Amino acid sequence: MLEDFRLRVFVAVAEYGSFTESARKLGVSQPAVSQNIAELERLAGEPLLVRNRGNITLTDKGKLLLEYARKILYWYDRANAVVIDGTEKAPEPSIISLAPGKDVALTVQDGEFTIKVL
Repeated sequence: MLEDFRLRVFVAVAEYGSFTESARKLGVSQPAVSQNIAELERLAGEPLLVRNRGNITLTDKGKLLLEYARKILYWYDRANAVVIDGTEKAPEPSIISLAPGKDVALTVQDGEFTIKVL
Protein backbone atom coordinates (compact mmCIF):
# COMPACT_ATOMS: atom_id res chain seq x y z
CA MET A 1 0.00 0.00 0.00
CA LEU A 2 1.23 3.46 -0.90
CA GLU A 3 1.00 5.99 1.93
CA ASP A 4 2.73 7.87 4.68
CA PHE A 5 1.14 6.41 7.81
CA ARG A 6 2.27 9.42 9.85
CA LEU A 7 -0.19 11.59 7.95
CA ARG A 8 -3.03 9.14 8.54
CA VAL A 9 -2.20 9.17 12.27
CA PHE A 10 -2.08 12.98 12.32
CA VAL A 11 -5.47 13.30 10.59
CA ALA A 12 -6.99 10.76 13.00
CA VAL A 13 -5.69 12.66 16.05
CA ALA A 14 -7.00 15.94 14.61
CA GLU A 15 -10.41 14.42 13.92
CA TYR A 16 -10.84 12.37 17.11
CA GLY A 17 -9.02 14.76 19.44
CA SER A 18 -7.49 11.81 21.24
CA PHE A 19 -4.35 9.71 20.90
CA THR A 20 -6.10 6.74 22.49
CA GLU A 21 -9.18 6.89 20.25
CA SER A 22 -7.01 7.39 17.17
CA ALA A 23 -4.93 4.35 18.10
CA ARG A 24 -8.09 2.27 18.53
CA LYS A 25 -9.55 3.40 15.18
CA LEU A 26 -6.25 2.81 13.36
CA GLY A 27 -5.61 -0.54 15.03
CA VAL A 28 -2.26 0.47 16.53
CA SER A 29 -0.95 1.15 20.02
CA GLN A 30 -1.18 4.55 21.68
CA PRO A 31 2.64 4.76 21.87
CA ALA A 32 2.75 4.22 18.09
CA VAL A 33 0.43 7.21 17.63
CA SER A 34 2.63 9.29 19.95
CA GLN A 35 5.78 8.30 18.04
CA ASN A 36 4.25 9.21 14.66
CA ILE A 37 3.08 12.60 15.93
CA ALA A 38 6.49 13.24 17.54
CA GLU A 39 8.21 12.47 14.22
CA LEU A 40 5.94 14.87 12.32
CA GLU A 41 6.55 17.58 14.92
CA ARG A 42 10.30 16.96 14.67
CA LEU A 43 10.12 17.35 10.89
CA ALA A 44 7.96 20.48 11.20
CA GLY A 45 10.36 21.95 13.73
CA GLU A 46 7.58 22.90 16.13
CA PRO A 47 4.46 21.50 17.80
CA LEU A 48 1.51 20.66 15.57
CA LEU A 49 -0.82 19.94 18.48
CA VAL A 50 -1.59 21.63 21.78
CA ARG A 51 -2.21 19.00 24.42
CA ASN A 52 -4.40 20.02 27.35
CA ARG A 53 -6.17 17.75 29.81
CA GLY A 54 -8.43 15.62 27.68
CA ASN A 55 -8.34 18.15 24.85
CA ILE A 56 -6.16 18.36 21.77
CA THR A 57 -6.20 21.34 19.44
CA LEU A 58 -4.14 22.16 16.37
CA THR A 59 -1.51 24.86 16.25
CA ASP A 60 -1.50 27.16 13.21
CA LYS A 61 1.10 24.93 11.55
CA GLY A 62 -0.99 21.89 12.52
CA LYS A 63 -4.04 23.39 10.80
CA LEU A 64 -1.97 23.98 7.69
CA LEU A 65 -0.62 20.42 7.74
CA LEU A 66 -4.14 19.04 8.20
CA GLU A 67 -5.30 20.71 4.98
CA TYR A 68 -2.41 19.20 3.03
CA ALA A 69 -2.56 15.81 4.78
CA ARG A 70 -6.21 15.29 3.82
CA LYS A 71 -5.42 16.05 0.17
CA ILE A 72 -2.30 13.87 0.17
CA LEU A 73 -4.17 10.94 1.73
CA TYR A 74 -6.95 11.36 -0.84
CA TRP A 75 -4.37 11.00 -3.64
CA TYR A 76 -2.72 8.03 -1.91
CA ASP A 77 -6.15 6.36 -1.74
CA ARG A 78 -6.73 7.06 -5.45
CA ALA A 79 -3.28 5.74 -6.38
CA ASN A 80 -3.85 2.59 -4.36
CA ALA A 81 -7.24 2.03 -5.98
CA VAL A 82 -5.90 2.49 -9.50
CA VAL A 83 -2.32 1.22 -9.36
CA ILE A 84 -2.19 -1.31 -6.53
CA ASP A 85 -5.73 -2.68 -6.25
CA GLY A 86 -6.83 -2.11 -9.84
CA THR A 87 -10.34 -1.44 -8.56
CA GLU A 88 -10.73 1.96 -10.21
CA LYS A 89 -10.17 3.14 -13.73
CA ALA A 90 -11.89 6.51 -13.34
CA PRO A 91 -10.36 9.68 -14.79
CA GLU A 92 -8.52 12.00 -12.45
CA PRO A 93 -10.89 14.36 -10.64
CA SER A 94 -10.84 18.12 -10.74
CA ILE A 95 -10.17 19.66 -7.33
CA ILE A 96 -12.37 22.65 -6.53
CA SER A 97 -11.69 24.93 -3.56
CA LEU A 98 -14.91 26.21 -2.03
CA ALA A 99 -13.23 28.03 0.86
CA PRO A 100 -9.96 27.71 2.78
CA GLY A 101 -9.75 24.07 3.86
CA LYS A 102 -12.98 23.18 2.03
CA ASP A 103 -12.12 21.35 -1.18
CA VAL A 104 -14.11 18.89 -3.24
CA ALA A 105 -13.06 16.49 -5.97
CA LEU A 106 -15.33 16.40 -9.02
CA THR A 107 -15.14 13.46 -11.39
CA VAL A 108 -17.18 13.02 -14.55
CA GLN A 109 -17.32 9.58 -16.16
CA ASP A 110 -19.88 8.37 -18.67
CA GLY A 111 -22.03 11.42 -17.95
CA GLU A 112 -22.12 10.67 -14.22
CA PHE A 113 -20.86 13.22 -11.68
CA THR A 114 -19.14 12.15 -8.50
CA ILE A 115 -18.35 14.68 -5.78
CA LYS A 116 -16.16 13.85 -2.77
CA VAL A 117 -15.38 16.29 0.03
CA LEU A 118 -11.65 16.31 0.79
